[in-house]
Amino acid sequence: MTLWELGKAKTAAVDSIDTSLNQQIVARLCEMGIASGRLIQCVRRGPLGGPMVVQLGGSVFAMEQDLAARIRISPTD
Repeated sequence: MTLWELGKAKTAAVDSIDTSLNQQIVARLCEMGIASGRLIQCVRRGPLGGPMVVQLGGSVFAMEQDLAARIRISPTD
């Protein structure tokens, strides 16, 4: 399952980030705290395929579909 498929107000554990992504993007995601085993929650989903808002620890981020679809997760609830 990908992060993009996570429903609103649902929590999941990050499994992996697509290794074919540009390494600068992968590094930035890691700086944001998106790493294997971390819990991430979908706070809100934009209309018509717009960005989703996720919470990771005390930080909140908006993420576009093309990037969220490349982050593998395991739902926890």
